[in-house]
Amino acid sequence: MPRPRPKPGFTLIELLVVIAIIAILIGLLLPAVQKVREAAARTQCLNNVKQMALALHGYHDANKTFPAGKGSSYSGCPVYARWSIHSQLLPYIEQDPLYRAIDFGRAPETPGMGGVVPFMPAWENPGRVNAAACRTRVPTFICPSDAAQAPGDWPGQNNYLASQGVQFLCDLTESQPSTIAPDARPDGPLYYLSKVKMTDLRDGTSNTAVFSEKLRGQGFPEPRRDMKAVPNATLAADPYGVCKGIDPVTATPLTSKQGYSWVMGEMCCTTYNHVATPNQTSCAGIGFPGNMSNMAMVIPPSSSHTGGVNVGFGDGSVRFVRDSIDLASWRAMGTVSGGEVPTGLD
Repeated sequence: MPRPRPKPGFTLIELLVVIAIIAILIGLLLPAVQKVREAAARTQCLNNVKQMALALHGYHDANKTFPAGKGSSYSGCPVYARWSIHSQLLPYIEQDPLYRAIDFGRAPETPGMGGVVPFMPAWENPGRVNAAACRTRVPTFICPSDAAQAPGDWPGQNNYLASQGVQFLCDLTESQPSTIAPDARPDGPLYYLSKVKMTDLRDGTSNTAVFSEKLRGQGFPEPRRDMKAVPNATLAADPYGVCKGIDPVTATPLTSKQGYSWVMGEMCCTTYNHVATPNQTSCAGIGFPGNMSNMAMVIPPSSSHTGGVNVGFGDGSVRFVRDSIDLASWRAMGTVSGGEVPTGLD
C-alpha cells in the first residue's frame, strides 16, 4: 500500500520570514496611524477653541458685554474660590443643564492645587453645594492631544484659557489697582471683573486673541507643564526676562496641577497672558504684598501640537500661532486697543 503524501506546510524559516515581514509592515504603518490620530486630535482641539470663541459671541449677544475673565470672590471663602469665565459660557457650548445645576449664589468647590509648595488648598462648600457640578467633565474643555494623567477624583479639568491681555498682574482691575506697578492698567479682553464689549476691541476683532490652550499638569513635577515659583519682587521688575532666564528643570514648581479645574477663575486654570510667547515657562510671583493685583504672573499658552498653539480671536476665527512668533506681534494680539497689528500668523 502506498504511503500517504505529507501535507504541504510552511518550514520554520518561511514562518520566520513572514513574521519579519509583518513586523516591518507594522513598523511602517504605526507612524502613519499616529500622524492621522494626531491630525484628528489637533482638528478637534482647534474646533474646541473655536467653540469657546463663538460662545463669547453668544454671551455678548445676550448680555451686551463679554463675561468677566474672573468673577467675584465670596465672603467667608478663599479668594480663589470664584467662578471662571468657563462657567458663564456653559449655555453657549450646549451645557445649559450643567449651568442650571449650579448655584451661583455659592462659591465653587476647588481641588487642592498644592504640590511641592502649599498652594490654594482644596475648598468644599458647607453642605457640598456645587460639588457634583464642579467635578463634571466637559468635553469641550479638554484637548484630545493632551495626554495628561488620569484626573483622579477631579474630572472637571480644562485645557483652554481666556486672554487677560499683556499686563502681568493676576487680579489687576480698574477698581483694584496695583501698588507695585501703579501705572499698570488692564489691556486685554477677559480679566478680573472685566466688562469688555465688542466695540472695545478697537484693534479689530480679527487681531485680538480671546482664547488659547494650555497643557494640564500631571500632578507631579514636569517642567513643561508646571507653574514655577519666582520671588515676586524679582518677577515684577522684569516678568519676561526673569521667567525666561530660569531653569525650568531645577526651579521650584508652585503647582504641578495647571488646568485641574474649569470652575476656578484663576491663572492656574482658566486665564493666561501675553507676556511671553507660546510654549515658554510659566512663572508666578510668591511673597506678594496685599491682594493679588500685586501678584506677578507669566502664563503663556502651551500645547502638544508641534511648533505652536491654537489661538481663538474675537471674530470667532482660530489660527495656529507658532512658537517662533516675534514677541511684539504676540503682545499686539493680546491688547484690545493698543493700536498694534500682529504679523506672522498662519
